Amino acid sequence: TILDNFITTSEFSKILQELYDNGYILVKPSDFMDTTVNADGETVYSAKTLYLPAGKKPLMITQTNVNYNLYLVDSDGDRKADKYGGGFASKLVLDSSGNITCEMVNSTGQTVYGDYDLVPILDAFIAENPDFSYRGAKAILALTGYNGLFGHRTQPDAVLTWGQDAHEEAIEQAKAVAQRLRDTGYILACYSYDNVSYGDLDSIQIGQDLTKWENEVAPILGEVDVLVYAQGDDIAEGKLYSCDKYQVLKSHGFEYFIGFCKGNNGWFYGDTGYVRQGRILVSGANLADHSDWFMGMFYASNVLDSSRSKADNK
Repeated sequence: TILDNFITTSEFSKILQELYDNGYILVKPSDFMDTTVNADGETVYSAKTLYLPAGKKPLMITQTNVNYNLYLVDSDGDRKADKYGGGFASKLVLDSSGNITCEMVNSTGQTVYGDYDLVPILDAFIAENPDFSYRGAKAILALTGYNGLFGHRTQPDAVLTWGQDAHEEAIEQAKAVAQRLRDTGYILACYSYDNVSYGDLDSIQIGQDLTKWENEVAPILGEVDVLVYAQGDDIAEGKLYSCDKYQVLKSHGFEYFIGFCKGNNGWFYGDTGYVRQGRILVSGANLADHSDWFMGMFYASNVLDSSRSKADNK
């Protein structure tokens, strides 16, 4: 089912608590990488010793496809979130205090606001447990562009549905959300424009996808230097990058590359011009079927929602 790809809000909250209880602390990529400049003017990345508070272990959290795509929340094709959206949040917005919250249409058709996804849940947890964040680190949020940003329909074809004024307003709202996220410790990243596997595309096709990103997304989000591979598919095996695809990614300004790893063998590697690392996918299916992946971080049996087939929150 679709919920196999997601975890519930209660599962995420329980995971955060277990991570905290087990001594983990959020860090940023720059916290554990040293940079120097070689004779050719290129940045060289290498691992550095990371000094954390006693008893703490470093952790990075990445959320992908933070777009609140219509297929999750629009049941009748009118391009609006409705009560049959299964409890998924429909967008990130700013509340009256300027903080990030989620908008959601509930099962009665009411538009409500609250902690219905990762960002406000994580913000609230860190507010209660500030020592869970090292020097203000929070999470990496990776976005596509084809269906808008943060639930705001910023893509060009939205003009046909909503009109020019509404489209411009969506862009301004997405800009405000992006700025607030950056100001409060989040790192924004690219997940490709069209949610496509760069491993399956050639260098020309990757360049075309990223051109759409630069034309439509970068003016809203600003420049990003982190790429999280969509579909979990890297462009090369092994640690070294030297292929034409990498040259295209480099030309678009990316320096941090996050791929996918099975099991609990997360890794990172620094070289001339780039940092690579692997992430462990936390999903409902993996919590249920691959609990060993998370050993040492949290116990899946402690966090898995026993009624997740009926869960109505992402």
